[in-house]
Amino acid sequence: MKKFRAFTCSALLLSALLAVTPSVVQARGIVSGRAFDSYRLPNTTVPTHYTLRLDTDIHREIFDYTGNVQIRINVLEATDQIVLHSSRSEITHVQLRNGVGLNVPVKNFEFDEDKEFLVVNVGTTLQPNTGTYTLEIDFTNSIARNDQAGFYRSSYDDENGVRRYLGLTQFESVDARTSFPCYDEPGIKTTYDILIVCGIDYHARSNAPLRGIQLLEGGKKLSTFATTPRMQTYLVAWLVSDFKYEREVLTDPQLAIASWSKPSSVHLLSYSVDASKRFMRAMEEYFDQLYSMSKIDNVAIKDEDYAAGAMENWGLVTYKESAISYGPEDGEQRQVGVVTIVGHEFTHQFFGNLLAPKWWSYLWLNEGFARLYQYYLGAISHPELQLRERFVTGPFQTALRADNSLTVRPMTYYTETRPSISRLFDSIAYDKSACVLRMMNYALGERTFQKGLRYYLQQNKERGVVEESNLFDSLEQAAKEDAVLPISLSIHEIFGSWSHQPGVPLVKVRRDGNEYLFTQERYIANTPPEEPFENSWWIPISFSTPSNNAFEKLPAFWMPPNVSEVAYTIETVQDEVVSFNPHSTGYYRVEYEESMLRELIERINKDHTGFEPATRARLIDDTLNIAQSRGSNYDVVLQLLNYLQRETDYVPWAVAYENLRHMQSMLRTNEAVSQLLERFIEKIASPLLERYGVDHRTGESASVGELRTIAIDLACSGSQSCNDDAQSAVRSLASKKHYTMEDNALLCHGLQLSNAEQRKALQAQFSQALSDKNLDNPSAKHFLLQSLSCLGEDMTKVQSFAKYLLALSESDRTKALHRLLVELNVPLAEIVQSLQSELSQRRSNSVYYKHGPKLIFEIARYVTDPADVQLLSSVASSYDSWVASEIEQQVNANLNWVEQNVEPLKNALTRYFDA
Repeated sequence: MKKFRAFTCSALLLSALLAVTPSVVQARGIVSGRAFDSYRLPNTTVPTHYTLRLDTDIHREIFDYTGNVQIRINVLEATDQIVLHSSRSEITHVQLRNGVGLNVPVKNFEFDEDKEFLVVNVGTTLQPNTGTYTLEIDFTNSIARNDQAGFYRSSYDDENGVRRYLGLTQFESVDARTSFPCYDEPGIKTTYDILIVCGIDYHARSNAPLRGIQLLEGGKKLSTFATTPRMQTYLVAWLVSDFKYEREVLTDPQLAIASWSKPSSVHLLSYSVDASKRFMRAMEEYFDQLYSMSKIDNVAIKDEDYAAGAMENWGLVTYKESAISYGPEDGEQRQVGVVTIVGHEFTHQFFGNLLAPKWWSYLWLNEGFARLYQYYLGAISHPELQLRERFVTGPFQTALRADNSLTVRPMTYYTETRPSISRLFDSIAYDKSACVLRMMNYALGERTFQKGLRYYLQQNKERGVVEESNLFDSLEQAAKEDAVLPISLSIHEIFGSWSHQPGVPLVKVRRDGNEYLFTQERYIANTPPEEPFENSWWIPISFSTPSNNAFEKLPAFWMPPNVSEVAYTIETVQDEVVSFNPHSTGYYRVEYEESMLRELIERINKDHTGFEPATRARLIDDTLNIAQSRGSNYDVVLQLLNYLQRETDYVPWAVAYENLRHMQSMLRTNEAVSQLLERFIEKIASPLLERYGVDHRTGESASVGELRTIAIDLACSGSQSCNDDAQSAVRSLASKKHYTMEDNALLCHGLQLSNAEQRKALQAQFSQALSDKNLDNPSAKHFLLQSLSCLGEDMTKVQSFAKYLLALSESDRTKALHRLLVELNVPLAEIVQSLQSELSQRRSNSVYYKHGPKLIFEIARYVTDPADVQLLSSVASSYDSWVASEIEQQVNANLNWVEQNVEPLKNALTRYFDA
């Protein structure tokens, strides 16, 4: 049933004041105007400008605030209601004025609590084309909330141990309405004048540059900001704090880039300022588009207080502090992290901010571009970090795994409610969309794709609101100008086949002499449905041979949808082999007929350097996953993986590592087969450990450090010297101030070799270090938090499983769960019970409760025991039914994997070691 809160006043008072002050709160239905059968605003009125003033007392540890918002609106349809969004705010006064400042009578206002509407009932019918009206609303609210959304509080302890508070915003997707009344939809863009009152020793920052400061009575001041560009509500942002900054002012054109943090961490911000400068200028040049304002701020927020991770607010970007902090001893891996996160949020300044999605259906137009160009523009701004190759080991792998289920959604997907909008922020919006955009980049050629994106920005920035057809139009224009597509094809047809259909294609290829024959179907990681899929795509087929690499990234031809088989001739010299999709430029898997696959594997075992690293990675990933989807061909898989004994490149090893970890997780309760797999893994990884050792070397690339970490993870138990180094890492933990990625792997392995007394001592060290107020390096603290899970069940003496896991980023949480459940054999039931206990103590609006489903889904990937299934389902029951449905799907996939893979894998491993 719909819930409404209605506020009314007498006709006498109304006529006297022509404004509304609430005095009564009661539940009732709307009695006038239209019925709201949608979560979308009726849009009979639209805002043309906001003037927002906030009065805060955070400096005095008073967390209530007052606000006044004046919204200029235009009437689009005759109406006696003004409908906008509001939640959490207590409305104290509402007034409506016409274009010449005269009051317009307001009957009352009321709330639709389900849809989070504020409905202002007007005493007359407002007509379109009658000029501008101003809706003025006074309200009160509080930043003392525990969901890390809207306008909320954070804190830090200064060098004297004094707690200092600050207020910040996190509005995406639909939380601007929880901080001030507004038209809170992504396709509604307008300008803002923002004014903020705070303590004299504090300062306010917002989207636009500071225009002036006025001193007020009571030790306070008013900061007034310049008018913003036209933007949507979820990008509105402000910060009230006593933070300090590092800044650099660029010229030609002028741009002030600053990074802000608590005072004791300012020295860790220089790299983020330099990364921002380099990325911004590379982005402006690449897209031939200048950034829209004269300043951009990065703000570092305490990790525990920032569940969002990072947010692209126009001109005021926020991050977890560990994400943009960098010290001189942190190494290249931290540089990769800073550049890619800054690059992601800065790319949004064009894709998402300058061009806003018409509705959340097109979220991928924001996140897909940001995910792609954090790597591809990062490779231009920071070529030393080799970021392009990391796309294949990161987003590409993540997308393939996320997109292989029966119920996955397509990229363009319509939904309306708050929970379902939140669910759109998934790997499909980020990773798959980036992969499809990257595929089009290679399919059209990068120069044509770049030209199309420049058209896309130029042709749509004035309107500022886009849907996918706008992108397709611009790419089509560039493609036709450069004649890079067959005349019969259109971008709308090609790209639409990817954005409107779920799933990833499987291209099957067989050979008849020099003729290669192709078919396509939808790839599913487990048993496909009884009724065959009807999905079909326009697929750019690329290939490479030792004597012909002309089409290793460009398409040799487009494979059309809904065609039973396509033939293509490839001339080869004697003994040449052909590899398809060799650089993973196409978003599809390749299944070779048996004879072709065996020939490729034979060649790669003879001389793997005859294939590019990306080609080797693609062959590993496709072969392994296709084998697991059918529970067959493991002798061939092991023969392929056997070559890794000679592999020294990061890309193939990173892809193999991910796949091997998945197999480990599926076998975690089967000791016999797990031991066989571990024996095999140790054999193929030991040469890598021998080559790189365990010691980090100053100046090494991030890829070398990650290769060493993989080697330690996979092969340390078989090396006495590595075991000794691991135990040494445990003993030296307390004395270290800086940590490398190798330290974490060694520490975790060393703890498995430690006795109970050593583990107890280390537990105390962790507890002391994490509570040490002198430990002010976010990277060091992040390392300790990552490593806490190495204690296994003993970590609960420091922090509960649930509280620990819920506080981690998604990537860190994935690693921690694998460590706990697979490497350390923590009973899954203990983690689930911890989650159940934690959530039972949390209100439904807490950040822990909001992120509970994500952790439940992560845990579900490890469930193969019926008792665990029942326990997990009981935790999910406190959420909507879709949570339980997703868990059921994942568990069924796990059970299918076990049923069809355990015996074939066991038999193949046995034959391998008997040979």
